[in-house]
Amino acid sequence: MHDASAGTDAAGDSGTMMSDGTAPPPATDGGDATAPLGPLVAYASGYGPNIDVFSVDPASGMLSATSSVTAFGTSPSFLAVDRAAAHLYTVDENTTGRVGAYTIDATTGALTFLGAVSSGGNGPPFVTLDRSEAFVLVANYGDGTVSVLPVQPGGGLGDAKSTLSVGVNAHMIITDLSNKFAFVPCLGSGYVAQFLFDATTGALTPNAVPHVMTATGAGPRHLAFHPNGKLAYLINETNSTLTAYALDTTAGTLAEIQTVSTIQSGFTGTNTAAEVWVHPSGAWVLASNRGDDSLVVYAIDPATGKMTAAGSTKSGGTTPRDFTIAPTGTLVYAANQGTGNVAAFAFDAAHGTLTPTGAVVSVAAASFVGVVRLP
Repeated sequence: MHDASAGTDAAGDSGTMMSDGTAPPPATDGGDATAPLGPLVAYASGYGPNIDVFSVDPASGMLSATSSVTAFGTSPSFLAVDRAAAHLYTVDENTTGRVGAYTIDATTGALTFLGAVSSGGNGPPFVTLDRSEAFVLVANYGDGTVSVLPVQPGGGLGDAKSTLSVGVNAHMIITDLSNKFAFVPCLGSGYVAQFLFDATTGALTPNAVPHVMTATGAGPRHLAFHPNGKLAYLINETNSTLTAYALDTTAGTLAEIQTVSTIQSGFTGTNTAAEVWVHPSGAWVLASNRGDDSLVVYAIDPATGKMTAAGSTKSGGTTPRDFTIAPTGTLVYAANQGTGNVAAFAFDAAHGTLTPTGAVVSVAAASFVGVVRLP
């Protein structure tokens, strides 16, 4: 839902809130392009028991609480929503991991629990859907595994079709835009594991080049794909850097282009980087810092994929573990775990600037925020 991503109106605003920081494709359902767009809703959760639902004012960015559910587990720390905004999936990031499924009310965004299955490991911090939405993919940080869960008719989940050991502290799993390859940043191993993904069976097969190594001590955390499908951006938690990669779309392997610091000059405190999103225009990549407590923006060179720093804005709280870009492409929301709030920002897609809107809501130990457009 943070695919950590949202489409702009220009890109079709398909309403998807995915989970890997990548814009969804334009809507292709053949519907009436002049039909009124559905309302925006935000989902926020964290290391408390609730998943909170807010209506979103697309003009002001204001969030208004509409409902809240007590999750099936104590730590619904990360969420994912399908393209139709019909189903939501969440991890329970406790010692024995589970993944739960919910239906979404098409009018209000309210959630109804369907059931939960094992995540296949311990401490899952991340969940997403593959691009075909036939499978839910989950990373288990505690034991370094990933699992592939089939989506059943009605949106519920079946038991894992496969669970693989991939590396120490698996922090995320995502497929590329072609849905042929999958990537797993493994923070403790210092690499991104590379797999072939079979979208029919859900099978993961280690790539001929099984890993792309990161700098010693970098701590690879999350990866976001550019809407052109040929670039990817990796946020490195431990050394607070952001790395651009070129994706070989035939081999399914990543090659480093550039690495930049996410910290502004003059900062002297302790920092860990957390989240990364590519703006749906493809012109900008955004990242968050915990310690500096900021959101940073970089311009992307369309020819090379290289990044140039464009600005830094305080996150409206402390410890911004997550942030998201709304489907309009004009609003950004930061989930500040330390202060237990979600703060809104206006994003100027022409200049890459973030401006606080003043809209702030309380979310206990916030670790996730995502925005979707209802049908």
